[in-house]
This record gives sequence, C-alpha cells and structure tokens, in this order.
Amino acid sequence: MLGIETNNLKNIDIEILPKSLNLILGYSGSGKSSLAYDTVAAIGKTEFMSMFDDDLEEPIYKVKSYENMLPAIPIKQLNFNHNLHSTIGTYFGLNRNICFLYANILGVSEENFILNKSSNICEYCHGLGTKKILDQNKIVDYDTPLYKNPIKCWNRYKDFYSQIIKEFCIDKEIDYRKIFRELTEMEQKVFLYEESEKKYKIKYKKTNSLSSRTTKFYGIMSDKPMMPNFNISDKFYSNTLCDYCCGKKYSKELDKYRLANLSIGELMTVSFNELLFFLNKNYKLLDNDKTTFSLKSVYNFVKKACELHLGYLCFHRAIPTLSGGELQRIRMVQIFNNQLTNLLIVLDEPLAGLSNNEKEAVYKNILNLTKKHTLLIVDHSDIFIKVAKRITVLGKSGKKEGGFVIDKDAFLEQQSVNYIAKVKKPSEQIQITINANILNYGGVNISIGKNCLNLIRGKSGVGKTILLKEYMPMFFEKYIYISQKPIMGSKSSCVATALDLYTRICDIFAKKYNKSRNFFSNSVGCEGACKFCNGYGFFEHNKIKIECKECEGSGFNKILKNYLLNNKNILDIWRMDLKEAFSYFVNVDSKILNVVKQAIDLQLGYLTIGQHTASLSGGENIRVKLLKFINSQSTFFGIDEPFKGLSRVEILKIIDFMEKIRSKNKTIIIVDHTQYIEHFFGHKIDLVNRKGILSNL
Repeated sequence: MLGIETNNLKNIDIEILPKSLNLILGYSGSGKSSLAYDTVAAIGKTEFMSMFDDDLEEPIYKVKSYENMLPAIPIKQLNFNHNLHSTIGTYFGLNRNICFLYANILGVSEENFILNKSSNICEYCHGLGTKKILDQNKIVDYDTPLYKNPIKCWNRYKDFYSQIIKEFCIDKEIDYRKIFRELTEMEQKVFLYEESEKKYKIKYKKTNSLSSRTTKFYGIMSDKPMMPNFNISDKFYSNTLCDYCCGKKYSKELDKYRLANLSIGELMTVSFNELLFFLNKNYKLLDNDKTTFSLKSVYNFVKKACELHLGYLCFHRAIPTLSGGELQRIRMVQIFNNQLTNLLIVLDEPLAGLSNNEKEAVYKNILNLTKKHTLLIVDHSDIFIKVAKRITVLGKSGKKEGGFVIDKDAFLEQQSVNYIAKVKKPSEQIQITINANILNYGGVNISIGKNCLNLIRGKSGVGKTILLKEYMPMFFEKYIYISQKPIMGSKSSCVATALDLYTRICDIFAKKYNKSRNFFSNSVGCEGACKFCNGYGFFEHNKIKIECKECEGSGFNKILKNYLLNNKNILDIWRMDLKEAFSYFVNVDSKILNVVKQAIDLQLGYLTIGQHTASLSGGENIRVKLLKFINSQSTFFGIDEPFKGLSRVEILKIIDFMEKIRSKNKTIIIVDHTQYIEHFFGHKIDLVNRKGILSNL
C-alpha cells in the first residue's frame, strides 16, 4: 500500500507479509487504528464485499495505490451492543444448532425450543433470564444519619423527607441520629420496607416557598411513592437472575425435554467448561446422521472457547455484558472454527486483560492462525515483538505530530529504559465487605491500601470490572469509575467540552464584549452556531463526515471572526492544539492554563481544542477522563485498564500523573495486566471468586 493519508497518516507506505504475524506499534494517537482498521482492514473488506453488497458504506481511507489484498476480518476490542436479547448463542448462530439437536434426538418440532416464541419463554422475565430490582446497596448511603435522609433518590424535597423520616422513626422507636449502618438488621428492614400506621402532616421548604403534604411513610423498597410524579432512576437498579427460571429463559414447561438429563435451558446456562465435560461424556449418545454437523459445530466452539480461557462463559451470556476483550476472543473462536482460508485478520490488543498464564495460551492460538491466515495486530507486548515478521512503528507522537513511520530500533530502545519509582506503601488497610447479588456474584470481601496505588489482577472473567464498576460505588460515597469506553456526549462533543473548558472560553469572550454566552456558543440552537451545519462542524452522508466549509469545521457562526481576544477569535482557538493553547492562555485565564498544563503532562499536547471526542483513541479517552475527574471532590478512583494500547514511555507518564493524584490523599484502584507495571504499586490484589464472593487470593 502506497501513499496512505487516512486521517492523520502522512503519505506512508507499508507492506504486509502473507501467512505471517505483522505488528503495528507506536504512540497513542499516532495513527495505529487509522492504519490497521480504517485503511488496511477497510480496503480488504471493501474489495471483497463490493462484489455482492449493494449497501456497502463509502470508505474513508485515502490511498494512492494498493495490490494483492486479502478479504479482511477486522476485530476490535469494542462492544457497542446494548440488546440484552443478543447472547453468545444467538450472536454466533449456535442456538439454531442446539435447538436442532434437541428436536431431532427427542423427535419433536424445533418450534418448541425457539426463544422468540412467546409460549416458550419464561413468563416472569420474558426470556431475558434476568430482572431489574431496586438495589439497597445502591440506593442507601450507609454512613448518613437517618434524620439527614440516607436515601439517595429522595434528593428532591429533602426537607420533607428528613421530617417524615424523623416522625416515622419516633413511632417505631428507632434512633434517627444513628447512621444506617448502625441499625440492627430488623431496624433496617422496617425503615426500608414498612409503611406507617398513620398519616403525617409535613410542612416543608420548597424553592422560595413553603408547602404542606399529608401522607403515610412508605419505605423506599415498598415501591410506594410519598410524593407525586416520583420516579427512581435506573442507576439505582441492578440486574439479578430471574428467580423463577434461574436464568434459563425458557418456560418451565420445556424442562421435560432432556438430553442426558439436561434441559435446553440448563445446557444454555452451564459454563463452557462444564459443557465441554458433558459433551465429551455424551458425544456418542448425541451423534447420528442428522445431528453430526450441528453437534460438531457446538462442540468445536465450546472446545476452542475453553482453550482461549473463556470457559466461564455460557451460551446465554448476553453480549452487552461482555468486555471488549472477551468479545474479541469469542469472535476469534468463530475464526478458528470456520472453513475459510487465506483471510487478513486484524486484531487489537488481543492479550489485554489476561493473566500471564492466559496470555500464553491465547498467544499460541493466535500464532496457529498464521498457518491459514495473515495477521495484522496492534499490540505492544514483548511476546509479539519477538516473533513478528514485520513491524511498523508510528510516531512521532499523536495526531498532528503523528502519522509518520519511524525507526523501529530507536523506538524499541526508548521503550526499554528502566524507570525507578518511589512507591508509597499503605499505612492503613480498608476492609471492603459487601453482601449484594449482581449477576452471578454474591458480594465482596477484600482489603485495599488507603492513600496508595492499588493494582488488581486476576483471571479473565473473575469479576475485576464488576468489582470496580458495580461494587465499589456501593462502598465508597466519593468514588469515580473510569473506563476506556468512548466519552459519552452529543455528536458535537469535543476536547473543550470533555475538559470543561468550553463554557469558560465562551464566557471570556462574552465578558469582554458584554454579550451573552449564547452569542459565542456553537451549541445547537445558540446564536454562535453555524447556520449551515447547526454547530456540528460537519455533515453526515452514508455515515461519512463531510466538513462544513462555511465554518471550516469549527461549528461557529463566521461572524465571530470579528471578535478578537489577544488577536485571536474563537474559531482560531478551536483550531489550536493544547501546546499552542498553553502559550496563548498564559496571560488570559489561570484555570484554563492549569487544565491545559495537566493535559500536556499526560502527553496530550497534540490534541486540538475543538477536536471531536469521537475521534479519540482508547488511550486518549482514558487520559482525558483522568483530567476531567482529577480535580473532583472524589477521594477514591477505580480505573479499568488505563495502560491498554500505550507505549512504555506513555505508561510511565500516566503513572507519574496518578502518583500526583495519590499525593493529594486519594486512593487509586487499577485493574491492568500490562507488563512491567507491578513495581509501581504499593498494594497488589490477586482477585479470586470464592463461591460467588470476590476475595483476595
């Protein structure tokens, strides 16, 4: 491929060796994904699918020429599937094979086992296998006194709730001065579930007025509101197994249909490890002229899933609940089992999130793919660097300064520099004990180091993300969870909005010219928004973004070019990278300057103020999130795989930054299996699952 100029790539040439492992390395934002996915994989996919697909999307790659391409299978570590009815079984078409097995061996119609037929599914969960329940651990602040209202969703009309809580507690002889955690189990149950015998007349404060309401007290778990139009946010609910079908999704009527004493619902919910044992034991019983192909398809899938250390999953596991790494590996299972050869397979950090033992097994399976296919992998692991037949390194850094092919040996030498850090050991341990059901987990019993960097490791699927995302917010009130998932926002969201600089920049201009903020804002509907693109800065056509010429991609009304601040208008500022912004804002605004300086410290100086957040890489995403939350009031941070996709030099910069956060009496808990990072952490936790309880090894 010659003259590649996709996104920020600078007219580069590359060659890929067939039936070999080809590796792409480089700095975050340097164009690794642009090369691997938006160019190489996109060309291989377009060339193949254009022969038969009438609805093929218009490609975005810019290349002068290419030849000898292969059909491409791009597999990313991203999971945007939100359909809870989509499972491993349905996603890969294996439910059909399993239904066929049961129908043919038992001599009944396949219609009996189809999950999109209402008569076949559980009447209580409607075929989801789970149900949403109000979670006591999410809705109660255990360390708030009752009279101050410990119920998090009673955050409107607080004066009303505080008063009625006092009245109810007096009648029930519960000490309302106690924090919730100090109540007896019976007192907690009364407070959460019971209703009062009498009504209370409460006079309470509203905004700028007083009001009165007469009602009984209803505990939050009673599902009876005390105020009109009261709704509980979804964030206070948790998914738990349906207690009627036990996650099997099927109606109990189907339990009578069994193969080797296993119903179809049970087969779908047992782990692949258990299912492999079952299939090995009963293969001959299940095999006949009609079932051979379906049985072999199911068996090969389960066997390969176990080899790739996915044996803890099952066919009913919902796709949205899988991590990006799990979904990538389960897609790899399908590649191993298909009958196609000579494909170009593109992978993104396939060893991320795995323990050392798991990495070895997955690595060997990936190498075996080169016997039939050509591999292009984005990964910084030494294990791949040693065996790769062709290595392409991109730099010099990210975005405008990236997109070049740089010297491989110089890059690897730079990454090999040893770094000695002073590690803060914890002077105090925090014991975390939680009893709460989330999916297949029953709670937590671990200890972490206070005011230090904590590293959590463990086998894939043990529950590391569940611990950070679901359990930690139950225990810590001032806690923030940070993942590598894309920053949420509107399609006009940019670096300025993500770093909370947007409003401040608009206000500076508004103050100087005695105008409203609206006049300088490019948000949809504001005066300052471009009249042609409505402030987005681009138009979309067949999922292709076309820059708006009127506003030059800024989203601003071009009349704002006439309003200058230190010889720059707001459109000029939107085009500045953060290094340029640092020089510009030195004598303009100290708060903006502080945020920009922190971004530069995190090696993000190449990002532009107006750059859309949708264009950020995974590594850029997590660093921008770190910047966003660094100055918050939170004292506990849970960070999921912050080093994935980063070079060693970039990892050291982030660790330095996290150490600065920690030094402000913060406690940081990180899940990551990247090489060489263990000695930077004052407390390490090897997480295990003991009968559903997440514990220290």
